[in-house]
Amino acid sequence: MELYIEKEFLDNFYLEYSDSHPTEGQRVLRMIFKDYGDKKSFMNYSVDSPEDLVLLKMENPFFAELASHFPPIEIDDIKNHFLKNSKCLQTIILTSKDKEWFIDAEEKGAICMSFENYETRIIEFIEKSHFKIDLSEKFSGWEVFNFCSSLPLNFITLNDNYILSDKNNQKMDRNVIQLFKILLADRKIKTNIKVLSKDFNSPRPGTPQQVNDTAEKKHLKLNSALANFKKEIQTINNNLPTQHDLHDRVLMSNFFMVDSGKGFNLIPHSKSNSQIICESIFDKYTYKRLKNNLNMIDDYCATIDRIDSVYFKKIG
Repeated sequence: MELYIEKEFLDNFYLEYSDSHPTEGQRVLRMIFKDYGDKKSFMNYSVDSPEDLVLLKMENPFFAELASHFPPIEIDDIKNHFLKNSKCLQTIILTSKDKEWFIDAEEKGAICMSFENYETRIIEFIEKSHFKIDLSEKFSGWEVFNFCSSLPLNFITLNDNYILSDKNNQKMDRNVIQLFKILLADRKIKTNIKVLSKDFNSPRPGTPQQVNDTAEKKHLKLNSALANFKKEIQTINNNLPTQHDLHDRVLMSNFFMVDSGKGFNLIPHSKSNSQIICESIFDKYTYKRLKNNLNMIDDYCATIDRIDSVYFKKIG
């Protein structure tokens, strides 16, 4: 996680924070400042000596919590540093007031909040992206993910071993294609998509070349169906011999993740004892789990790059 914090925001946050009755927004930000690991903070402040740093920690305990492992990195200007350096894999920007460049930053993939609106933005984000769907009841369709249209994202990683099989009851044009069309709607900046799968409905028993050719056709079908969207798609073979166990069906993006025990081939819908669970990084467990899962997939991709195989590794 990247945190860009205007010092004035943090000072105001300290002045208004209630230890005994924190608001939901205060609770979430305090948790991020204090408890979230593996984050890098940037702030427009300067210190000339170790004594200055000690003084800052004494003046604002939230600065001390941010600096518990490493002090926030000193920068002159948040906008310039962000635009020049951030890859927006998981970036939150906190300023005292709204900035005109927030629109561009959110299109790039960051969450931008001012002191004036962070409370409502956090609550709105949680209300939209935290939900459960009981698949023993009716599944209303992929429109349940319409909430994504108002959320920043620039990557989607989908791990589902059967999502590209395109069998009669698992058609791509009714499932993964419709799902991605909703997730990609109105995006002005390219979204990087990774699909990890292993069943491409190739002939059985099939030769490695037949498997590779079938996977290529499914990749081309997906790419063609999404031709009008700004995206880059990579299909990754999830059936290569490594020690990684990437079994469960999960969809991940910058700030949220979705678990579907039955997978994402849900139309036509038949009742099951499974469920869909969607949660955001504003839940600490989900923040850590999303980070761990993405790291595991990165490690898997790096591992298969190093091994020899007659089967394809990546397409796209």
